[in-house]
Amino acid sequence: MLFIIFGVSSYLQWENSQDIKDISEYHRNMSIPAIQILNQIEMNFQMMRMLSIQMIQTDVTDENYQEFLEGYKLDEVSIEKDLKKYDQLSFVENSKGESFAPQMMQEKMQRSVDIMHQEIQKNNSVLEQYQNGEISGMDALPLLASIEEEFHHTIEESTKMEITGMQKIQKQIIEKENEMTKIFTISTIFASGVAISVVLLTSKFVSIPIERLIRVTKRISKGEIIELESNSNNSDVNDVMISLSKMSKDLENYKSKMIKQEKLSSIGELASRLAHDIRNPLTVIKVSLDIMKLKENLTEEELKKFERVDEAMYRITHQIDNVLDFVKGRPLKISKHSLQDILKSVLLDLSESKRIEIPNEDVEIKCDFELMKVVLINLIVNAIHADHDGKIKITSENINDKIIIQVQDNGPGIPEDKLEKIFEPLFTTKQEGTGLGLASCKSIIEQHGGKISVKNNPTRFIIEIPQKI
Repeated sequence: MLFIIFGVSSYLQWENSQDIKDISEYHRNMSIPAIQILNQIEMNFQMMRMLSIQMIQTDVTDENYQEFLEGYKLDEVSIEKDLKKYDQLSFVENSKGESFAPQMMQEKMQRSVDIMHQEIQKNNSVLEQYQNGEISGMDALPLLASIEEEFHHTIEESTKMEITGMQKIQKQIIEKENEMTKIFTISTIFASGVAISVVLLTSKFVSIPIERLIRVTKRISKGEIIELESNSNNSDVNDVMISLSKMSKDLENYKSKMIKQEKLSSIGELASRLAHDIRNPLTVIKVSLDIMKLKENLTEEELKKFERVDEAMYRITHQIDNVLDFVKGRPLKISKHSLQDILKSVLLDLSESKRIEIPNEDVEIKCDFELMKVVLINLIVNAIHADHDGKIKITSENINDKIIIQVQDNGPGIPEDKLEKIFEPLFTTKQEGTGLGLASCKSIIEQHGGKISVKNNPTRFIIEIPQKI
């Protein structure tokens, strides 16, 4: 009887876990990519709008006018590519061959794409009318502002639709967790009741263990995790104790999985909000800063101020990238690459590349080029923050079909009590950190079938990647 109860309970728990897997698949493959694409479209449109204003305020014969025009066309091409991606996303299917987006959502997404196409054409038309002398600059600016407002409204509505979908997913996960807890509690109480009834009918000498089982069952039903000792003289009671201990541990595992899933869902929503609310104004600040730098006769003090602003914007962008790298996830694109090529590409993205010492000898590594860059950039940036003046040393070697890469700095090291936690999501020792950089590194390396660890004296992160992936 007990085996039947536990079997039914396990089957129901498995069904719920499959539902959670399906929900997470939608979250990973539909909502997060859609929001990222929308943010990129809006950022490029902001650039187009600023360039439109620059062209209106600049004489056609000015040497900068052609540069503005070329930048405008490049941004327009980028938007068209992203609009095509967003349109195709509405037809993406899950592992069962079913469309992620319901028909109504597909229609809304396609309608948004049509509206954004129309607004871009309107923007082009206003510029063409201005260039042909049909309208003045004073007439053109309000028209561009109206187009920008409509475009932004369309993006905002589409983003709200995706965020609402993410919130529904989080609610569904919580409901599934409650259902799993309820199933576990009912099956535990029922199984305990059956076991107690059988023992009472067969022998009175088990009354004390039974009372203990009742107390323990009530505590388990309230969510406590208890490990029981099977020291009763009655073998049936011992079996019940072993079963309860196992069920108690299973409950702990299920709760840990649910908590982790809720964290990931919250991180996904945080990523979308960060990208939407910070990246766009950050782009405007950067473009404005670049325009200001074009001015002549800037003093050394003014240039230093510009550099400080650049560094601040880099820190913000790095934190946003950490969040997005952790949550977006994508299949690996494994191929053979030169580690030297990967490191040279990394150095191009870092402002303090002169402090970084890379290995003289090259090794060939089977990996995803872009994801390996993400790992190395995160580790190097951490090393730079830990050691503000010293050299960052990177070494590599091929041992027993494994590529070993080490990133070493001469900083103060990581406190011993923090070593085991630094790869956990949301754990950070830095005030300006997100707690996702190293978690993202660990996830990427494990996708490659490898592992990452850290040691002190000196501080060094060690990556091991097998070459038979």
